Amino acid sequence: MTEKLKRLQQALADWQVDALLLTRRDNIAWLTEGASYYVVERAESGVASLLITADAVTLIAPDNELPRILAEEPLPFAAKTLSYPWYVSRQQTMASLAIPRLGSDTPLPGAKDLEPAMVIARCGLNKNERQRFAELGRETAEIVEAIARGVSAGVSEQEIEARILHDCLARAIRPVCTLIAVDERIAAYKHPTPGPTRLRQQLLITLGAERQGLNVSLTRMVHIGEPSEQARQRLRAVAEIHADIMVASRAERSWQAIFTDVQAAYARHGHAEGWQVHHQGGPAGYGCRDFIVTPESEGALHVNQALAWNPTLSGVKSEDTALLTTEGLSWLTRTGNWPMMTLTRGEARREFADWLVV
Repeated sequence: MTEKLKRLQQALADWQVDALLLTRRDNIAWLTEGASYYVVERAESGVASLLITADAVTLIAPDNELPRILAEEPLPFAAKTLSYPWYVSRQQTMASLAIPRLGSDTPLPGAKDLEPAMVIARCGLNKNERQRFAELGRETAEIVEAIARGVSAGVSEQEIEARILHDCLARAIRPVCTLIAVDERIAAYKHPTPGPTRLRQQLLITLGAERQGLNVSLTRMVHIGEPSEQARQRLRAVAEIHADIMVASRAERSWQAIFTDVQAAYARHGHAEGWQVHHQGGPAGYGCRDFIVTPESEGALHVNQALAWNPTLSGVKSEDTALLTTEGLSWLTRTGNWPMMTLTRGEARREFADWLVV
């Protein structure tokens, strides 16, 4: 039995359920440390579920999916199997089990919604996860930065996207959020999905990437030719905001307190209403963001939790993924091979991505 499974089994009584059905890919990946049971690439839920009771786990899957799952996605704990015909729904199968008090991480008639509880359960990363996270962060940054160094005027956003997809998949990394904008589209849209527009001078690449369930996010900005002083100062301004947010991101602080400091950071650097224009990011791990932090967010930041803040001003964004440990915050999405701005807060010095000039 793994520590995670033991925690879930012990939590059943607190959640007032007799069993928990996990179907979401993020929760499956967290519990198994890598499996996801997916067929459709972008689906939130997999094709199989794990039913957890106080003393057992059952893998529930259609008969056309079970053989591959058993052969290629082995569980780290003992489990029974329950197969049902592919033409029968999961809902019908669960109803036939007649579990009096069932919890589920996806909507299911008669089941208690335990997805909010699972988000909380996932927040502390163990040693193995932290190591995998560091490797994913470094490799993802290597891919984005290498592609950024190779761009030239005339390349389209979609051509850059194709290079990202190719290089990520070659390393078993799956892009889950690829945002690319050139020139006027950078300021025009906060989530610029790649299109046919061709690069003239400025480029923004944002990538959210997943491997074995873990997710990192980063943004890099490229300028063909030397940026104007205004462009440099604007990127520095958003980095200054990011630096203040990192100072605010301390263990056991409530998300509401942290967000109050986010608002203050925008005001301190001359953009009092700037936080209202776009979301600021939040905790990450088995989701690109486990949730987006707002002024009303409940809960607190904990040790061994990852963060991906993305403060934004018109035309610029600062975004990297960091891990909070007992020693403080450390960047995950870094290579040591990108132009950086070094900003100081007290005795702490932290680097933030600058323009790459090509």
